[in-house]
Amino acid sequence: MGAALTSLSLGMVDWAYRYDTRTCAGAESFCMTLMPVLSVPASLVVALVALTVAYRLLGIRPLLAVVPPTLLPAPFPVVAAQAVAGRWSAVVVGAVWSAALTSAVWRPYRILGLSTAAVLLLASLVVLL
Repeated sequence: MGAALTSLSLGMVDWAYRYDTRTCAGAESFCMTLMPVLSVPASLVVALVALTVAYRLLGIRPLLAVVPPTLLPAPFPVVAAQAVAGRWSAVVVGAVWSAALTSAVWRPYRILGLSTAAVLLLASLVVLL
């Protein structure tokens, strides 16, 4: 699920920037469309709905404790992975991020899931700074 959402989000943002570049190619002054501005919130809304539905189907409760930590800091490791090794590494990191935080719900996997997410977040902050 994390890989699909990451790939979809990266595709939406990339498409929006390509659309903006094509639309503003002939402009001689400042030109900007709303697509790049709206692509990030749109991808967050799509991910929020998909995660809510998927977690509900998997029986993961409480949703308020799982969805925001999965969604809000996720751009940091994804963007860092994309900057270092390209799009497909970002998709893999998105999948690992989602799986780590989802596995943290169950007691036997809590330490592994939270430590994996912490290592990803720390490494991404080191790369981005």
